[in-house]
Amino acid sequence: GLYVSEMITARGLVERNEKTLKLAEFAPNESPRSMQVYGTEPVSVGQAVELLVGEHGVDHIDLNFGCPAKKVTRKGGGAAVPLKPRLLAAITSAAVAAAGPVPVTIKFRRGIDDQHSTFLDAGRVAEETGCAAVAVHARTAAQLYSGSADWSVIAELKESVTTIPVLGNGDIWEASDALAMMAQTGCDGVVVGRGCLGRPWLFRDLAAAFAGEPVPPAPLLGQVGVMML
Repeated sequence: GLYVSEMITARGLVERNEKTLKLAEFAPNESPRSMQVYGTEPVSVGQAVELLVGEHGVDHIDLNFGCPAKKVTRKGGGAAVPLKPRLLAAITSAAVAAAGPVPVTIKFRRGIDDQHSTFLDAGRVAEETGCAAVAVHARTAAQLYSGSADWSVIAELKESVTTIPVLGNGDIWEASDALAMMAQTGCDGVVVGRGCLGRPWLFRDLAAAFAGEPVPPAPLLGQVGVMML
């Protein structure tokens, strides 16, 4: 498994904003170092990636093109970026070039809304610009986190993207959900977001399920208390 950091802004990193730099810190023995970057234009994203790889020793860069927050999308960022495939390509190309041997992955949504689907274009751009993998959240930005994720989107992307791994995201609450997603869509792996909030043992369960081992029983209240402490 791989833990990707919370999203940090490329511009804040380049301008050496104190709060952004704090968010980009790792423990001395932390490995691998995986950082998620948000940006809306190629120059600052490239500079931020160069800084993360060169000064912070980051082992993996993930670009966030899936954030549905209105304060982000109304400025053309997050899930709105794939509406402009040439801009998306320019940003991912800048990141891949700046990262050198460090892998760059991107995460995006099905689209802005039911009328504006962008995931197939985003997958094509990722392949063409040298990304190492893609992850798709099978909801639109308009849905935010409501309703059910449409896993058929993941299957469609997997059929379209053939040269790099496709990871699925959306409605993975238990280990059995991950196995079902992979069986139904043919995706290469899963990304967990809200499913782990308050339930860090989900990763233990996923590891067991993927290894073909019995999933451990849910922790008892006393065990949860120990985890919280």
